[in-house]
Amino acid sequence: MSRLLELMLYWWQIVGGDCSQGNLWLCREMVNLFMDKWDTLLDEEPLVLTSALYVFLWLLADHYMIRIDPKIEDLVLNPSEFKTDGFIDVSQLYHARTSSKYFLLRITPAMELHMRFLLTHVKLGSQKRHQMWFARKHLSVPERGTLIIDIVRFICCGHHPRNEIIQSNIIPRWAVIGWLLTICRKKYIEANVKLALFYDWLFFDDKVDNIMNIEPAILLMVNSIPKYIDITHVLHDFLIYLLENYDLDRKDSISKGVATAIRSLVNSGVFESVGVLTRCEMLTPSLRERTERLLVT
Repeated sequence: MSRLLELMLYWWQIVGGDCSQGNLWLCREMVNLFMDKWDTLLDEEPLVLTSALYVFLWLLADHYMIRIDPKIEDLVLNPSEFKTDGFIDVSQLYHARTSSKYFLLRITPAMELHMRFLLTHVKLGSQKRHQMWFARKHLSVPERGTLIIDIVRFICCGHHPRNEIIQSNIIPRWAVIGWLLTICRKKYIEANVKLALFYDWLFFDDKVDNIMNIEPAILLMVNSIPKYIDITHVLHDFLIYLLENYDLDRKDSISKGVATAIRSLVNSGVFESVGVLTRCEMLTPSLRERTERLLVT
């Protein structure tokens, strides 16, 4: 039964942003199945439960305005209340690596197949009709806009192209993400897409983290200069905003993570130097100054 439930999570998926009767029925039935088998799963297959928790917490975020619960405050301010051995600070969760399997739980197998095709076979310059088809097929309903967040996380962390693809004329990941940003219909979705793009920067550890997770963001910023400088400016400004506001109590740790990400990208030859941004006269002087202050180490 546990294997069946796991397969249902991956293949018979509850689709985010879908309020159809069929999707709602599937939600109810899946909840009932997990509740019926809760004790068995907890003892024998806890990873199946974590997968289900991931799916349903995201569904709540899609369809329900969640109030700040005291438990959430405890998670940040008083983690000892959870009485979990070794858990003393929320930063431990920040630095925990997420298995790539979770990024597949929020996009359907068809979305994964079609996105991998786009990123593996479609040449740069010939992608427009493929992108339009993908949007019509998977994102035509306004409520499904939140799926763009999950698609970006999948592209960054779940699809790492081979070197021969990277060196070819196949459309790169950063270009697809740039397109996805342009089709966001709501500001809060756009903000969360940008967070999905930069999240791995905030806690990057070059000893354990994969540079491919952080590569698309910098390439999108750098390659948008000068023709699409507005994209560079928006992303650049958002990164500085995250540095200054994401978690004020752990600002130094986040600054260190971003600086490590930048240094790793430069050392790996992904881009030349942070000077590409700090010396770009098409960006505002204040933005360049803040970048110098916060990123140059």
